[in-house]
Amino acid sequence: MNVKSKLISVLISVKNQFSSMSKDTTTAARHILSDIEEAIVKSSDGSEHLPDDRYVNEILFLISNSPGSITFLARRLSERMETSRDFARVIKTLALLHRLLRGGDRFFEQDMRLLWSSGDLRISLQLHTAPFVMNYSLFLQERIEWLINPAGKLEPIRPQGLEIQDCGEDYKAVELLLYNASKCQALLDRVMACLPDSRNLQQSQLTIFVLNIIVRESFRVYESFCEGFEMVITSFFELKRPARFSALGILRKAIWQTPKLQEFYASCKRVITGKNMEFPSIRIITEEDISSMAQFAAAEEASYEEKRLMKRINGEKENQEGRASEEEWSSPFSEKLETKISTVWVVFTEGEDVPLTEGESSKNSKPMVLL
Repeated sequence: MNVKSKLISVLISVKNQFSSMSKDTTTAARHILSDIEEAIVKSSDGSEHLPDDRYVNEILFLISNSPGSITFLARRLSERMETSRDFARVIKTLALLHRLLRGGDRFFEQDMRLLWSSGDLRISLQLHTAPFVMNYSLFLQERIEWLINPAGKLEPIRPQGLEIQDCGEDYKAVELLLYNASKCQALLDRVMACLPDSRNLQQSQLTIFVLNIIVRESFRVYESFCEGFEMVITSFFELKRPARFSALGILRKAIWQTPKLQEFYASCKRVITGKNMEFPSIRIITEEDISSMAQFAAAEEASYEEKRLMKRINGEKENQEGRASEEEWSSPFSEKLETKISTVWVVFTEGEDVPLTEGESSKNSKPMVLL
């Protein structure tokens, strides 16, 4: 009995300790969620004061100590963006998300991307009355599909099938190269769309603050695009037909995109003053730069179409000959056959092989035979 009672008392003690630990854990988790929400509110208030980076660092620290709270963070950011119509509050919330993506590690980036895919993180604000808010939200929807690699450069998330680049499979390397160049162009389009009206820029320091972050990131994106662009040009004549079409599309888009990017950076230089920013020198792509490649692609396409046409004609001819052969074998007696019966009577005399024609007679004649 003593052993049994001691065992029961030990079990009760363990249960009480576990219950106390559970309560402490729940209380700690609630404190973390409360601290996260407080940091969100302070970082995205409705004032014109510029956001403070300490709240970004605080949120990232809290998330690292409670990984499950990242879902709470995503939902609170989404609710704050969707329910508020105040320009400063919405812009600051978008900027907070942007700075969290820039400051978080790759696991944080990956989790936020998964939450965006699942709908827990919602960035779509196309119906907002302020064009800058709408364009900034579209930029972040494109930006969340990028990550900061160990070298500190922005690079797009590789699509399924290109996660692992096998050096022995050249076509995968080409596909990845063209994919990265295309994603660079798409993000640069979103960057340029974020340039607000010049009158609003002069009035809103908050807008300039956000534009500064966007422009600084675009420098790295343009640098990656230039590297990919040079590789596309040098390997263009060796590409296979599908890849060559994708490459030609990238080259043609660069013809109208690069002048727009140069104009965009010129506008930003006039607006973002007092900042230590080294704007890149934009290389303007012209029709002459890609003329040889366009002519080569056109000639190759004409040759391909000609071969495909001849193949189709030969195929149709073979099908017709095959059908004709099948018809001949299926109806061997399809043609009308005529049988002629001779009307000439032939009479053979005894011992002679010479026949007598009609009208002749012989005494020793034998019965007539009709041939």
